[in-house]
Amino acid sequence: MRFLAEFIMRGRTQAAVVALVGNWVPLMAPGAVALVTLRAGAASGFLVLVWALLPAALMIGFSPADPVAVVFIISGLLITFLLALMLRVQARWSHCLMGAVAAGMLIALSLRLLAPDLTQAMAEALARVMAQFYEQAGSTEAPPAPSLVLVTGLLANVTSFTGVLGLMLGRWWQALLYNPGGFRQEFHGLRLNTPQALVCVLAGLYALFQGPEYMWWAALFTLPLLFVGLAIVHRVVALKGWGVQWLVLFYIALVLLDPVSQLLMALAFVDTWLNVRGRVKPKPEV
Repeated sequence: MRFLAEFIMRGRTQAAVVALVGNWVPLMAPGAVALVTLRAGAASGFLVLVWALLPAALMIGFSPADPVAVVFIISGLLITFLLALMLRVQARWSHCLMGAVAAGMLIALSLRLLAPDLTQAMAEALARVMAQFYEQAGSTEAPPAPSLVLVTGLLANVTSFTGVLGLMLGRWWQALLYNPGGFRQEFHGLRLNTPQALVCVLAGLYALFQGPEYMWWAALFTLPLLFVGLAIVHRVVALKGWGVQWLVLFYIALVLLDPVSQLLMALAFVDTWLNVRGRVKPKPEV
């Protein structure tokens, strides 16, 4: 990964190549956009963003590609670029996480208002996916038709999540090249202030009480808490010297068991006041 980061930073041509080809490798294009923006600024980052957006633009103009994929690609790249600008100026991860929520919500709602046909196409695509899932599961019942509220919430959540992951990858690459260990220190210290944590919890609870179709909106509003919870787990594992195998087991549990994510967000909320990481005693040196 260090070799790839070095290749990106050799010049605009190399960065453009990675951004262009990276559309076929998860997070590579957003990571390249974030790295160049963080290191070289808005102008250079925007040029790399244009190259990263080129495949999606060609898909719109010259192929009958699924418009859903195009929307997700473009939205994720735009959010990554905006978050990289924020982190470059403010260097506050908590603000970036809240910004990711705001950006995802703005993109999804704007798409619903300005391009209702495209939003409807996304709903139809999701309905086809759900029908295939029901068929493979052997169910004879017809799946419920996804509402536009659910579809826009899914778009906002996935693109915001992608944007944050792209930013983290770019920041990690930047630390590998110019500040070894810097990203680890930043991530382990990630936490929300009291107003941010309260906004996340209250907005998430409000969305949950609106019904199942708002489930993705609730996930979007609590996204900062999820990443803070991940930071706490990584910090505790590092302090205790438990090794990477514990992180692997944790992420498997996070994917397979839904209550794990809920406990993680509750831990992040409590950490705002109790500083959980500061209360963990490190493993004694031998």
